[in-house]
Amino acid sequence: MRRTLLAVVVAVVASVTVPLVGPGGAGAHTESDLVAVPAGSEATVTLKPTHGCAGSPTVKVRIRAEVPGATAGPVDGWTATATPDGEGRTVLEWTGGSLPADATGAFPVHFTAPDAPGELLLFPAIQTCANGEDYAWIQGDPNGEYPAPRLLILPADARPAATFDDVPPDAPGRDQLVAIVDVDNPGATTPPETTTDQPPTTEAGESTATTAASAAAATGDDGDSVLLYVIIGLLAAALIGSLVGLSMVRRGRAIERQHGEGPRDPLA
Repeated sequence: MRRTLLAVVVAVVASVTVPLVGPGGAGAHTESDLVAVPAGSEATVTLKPTHGCAGSPTVKVRIRAEVPGATAGPVDGWTATATPDGEGRTVLEWTGGSLPADATGAFPVHFTAPDAPGELLLFPAIQTCANGEDYAWIQGDPNGEYPAPRLLILPADARPAATFDDVPPDAPGRDQLVAIVDVDNPGATTPPETTTDQPPTTEAGESTATTAASAAAATGDDGDSVLLYVIIGLLAAALIGSLVGLSMVRRGRAIERQHGEGPRDPLA
């Protein structure tokens, strides 16, 4: 069972917000009452730590919203701040308070859903306790131990979706809700890992692929040697032919002299 400590509530303004809080203890898990909202709508994501760290109270919560202009909702006894990160995102932080380890908190993030149907928003969060321990909800795997909360943006005329099954099958980006993603680049999904069989190795530690390549190289060398022998043979044959021809010319001239025909015209 996954160890999670946050319940996430996503609500569209003017709709009824129903906080879903996981059971206390290590068995708690991250949930939300909405997984997708229409583009351009005013929305709130509320992260709810359900307990502290090994009995230690929560003293700080930080959330990164993937949108500009997000605001941190007020929480009694806490100081809330919102800081742009210079990359179009907002870092929300609550400090100065103390949430008992056996209590459930609520840290709301208010924002306007971007006009970008198909975009997946992630809300990586870090819960810090008085004993110095952190719970980092930053994993891009929705089935991981500490997944970052996520929210899909639907077309402006779509209805908010409470579950994955409620998201229209043809909704852009629907599969991202269950895909492994890069938290810093949610649009880039990560394909499942594949296993490639490695070629067996020889006693000398070389793979059969390497041996095959060496054999091919050796075959290439033999081919070059044969070609060289052929060229040498052709040259030798041409030389022998020239010598034989010259010998026959000389023999012919000697016969002519014997018959008294005199030397032949060099220009003939």
